[in-house]
Amino acid sequence: MYSYTITEGSKDGSKAREGGDVLNYYLAEQIAKDRLYEARTMAAQGRLMDKARIKPEPLRVTLGLALIRLGRSLAGQAATGTTRPRRATA
Repeated sequence: MYSYTITEGSKDGSKAREGGDVLNYYLAEQIAKDRLYEARTMAAQGRLMDKARIKPEPLRVTLGLALIRLGRSLAGQAATGTTRPRRATA
C-alpha cells in the first residue's frame, strides 16, 4: 500500500544499499495509527448499529394489529359514515 522508503546514498552516488531499502519508521507508525483509528471507528459504528437494530414485534402485537385492520375493512363505510354523535338514552 505504502511504498515510501528511505535509502541512503552510497559513495558512488547510487541510491541503493547493499541490504536493500530501509523502512521509514515514521511512515510505518503513521500507517499503524491510521489503521487503529479506522478500526476503532468501525467498532464504534458497529456498536451503534447493534443498538439501533430493529427487533421484530411479538406475535400478539402483529396478530392484534391484523385483526384491527380486518375489522375496519369489514366495517367498511358504515363505520366511518356516522356524522352525528351518539347519545345515551335513559
